[in-house]
Amino acid sequence: MTRSPVLAAVLLALALPAAAQGPPGRDRSQLTWSLGLGVISAPRPYVGASNQVLVIPLLGLDSKRLYIQGIRAGYHLLDHGDLTFDARVRYVFDGLDPDDSPFLDGMAPREGTVEGGLGLDWTPGPWALRASAFTDLLGRSDGQEVGLDLSRTWTFGRYRWGLTPAIGVIWQSGNLIDYYYGVPPEEARPDRPAYAGRSAFNLQTSLLAFYRISDRFNLVALVQAQRLDNEIVESPIVDDRRAYFGLLGITYQVGQREFRGP
Repeated sequence: MTRSPVLAAVLLALALPAAAQGPPGRDRSQLTWSLGLGVISAPRPYVGASNQVLVIPLLGLDSKRLYIQGIRAGYHLLDHGDLTFDARVRYVFDGLDPDDSPFLDGMAPREGTVEGGLGLDWTPGPWALRASAFTDLLGRSDGQEVGLDLSRTWTFGRYRWGLTPAIGVIWQSGNLIDYYYGVPPEEARPDRPAYAGRSAFNLQTSLLAFYRISDRFNLVALVQAQRLDNEIVESPIVDDRRAYFGLLGITYQVGQREFRGP
C-alpha cells in the first residue's frame, strides 16, 4: 500500500479530537488522553492489488512535553505556544506482500519499519503549517522522507463540529522508492522488467471533519487523495497514479488530570 496516505490519515484523525475539545489555549500542564476505533480503506497501488480495509485502534495522549498519536510519538524539544519543534518516532506498517497479487509472485516482501526524525509545527490560530523529516531506523530501505503541509480548521456551533482541509507535498528518497517500488534484476521477468527507483515528490489533499456527539465522544471522518510521482508510477509493479483513502472513527475523551512531569 502507499505509505503516506495511511500514516497521515491516522495522525490527522488522532489530532482532531484536540480541536473538538473546544477553543485553543488548553493548559499544557494537564494530561489528556483518548481512546477510539476506526475503519480505514487504504490504497495499494501495486498491479492486481485491491484496497485494504482495516479496523484500527485510535489512541491519543498529550502532556506538557510528551505526546502519542497512534503510530507516532514525540517529545517537544522547544515549545513556544503556537510554534513547537519535536523529536519524533513512528511506525510505518506499509509494504509489499507477494500474495497480494499473482503479478507480484516471486518478489521478496517489503516490510514496514520504524522511522525517527524531527518535526516543526506552526499553528497561528486556525491555520497550521507543519514540516517533518524522517529516516529509516531499522535499515529496511535506508530511506528518508520529508513532508510539508498547510491546513486550516473551521469550527461551527460553539466547537460542536468542524472541517479541516489540507494540502501538502511529500519528498521520498531514492532508496525508499527503490525498496517499495523497485524491481531488482533477480526479481525481473519478461512482463516485469527490472526497475531502479529514484527520489519522488507526491502531492496530497485531504478533508477532515469532526462532530462532538457529547462532551467525551467525537465522530471523525477523513477523505484523502494523493497523486503519485512519475518515479513511482513508471515502476512495472504500479498501475495507479492516484491513491484514495477513507477513514471513519469514533473517539472517547477519557479525561485529564494534573500533569506532574518535567
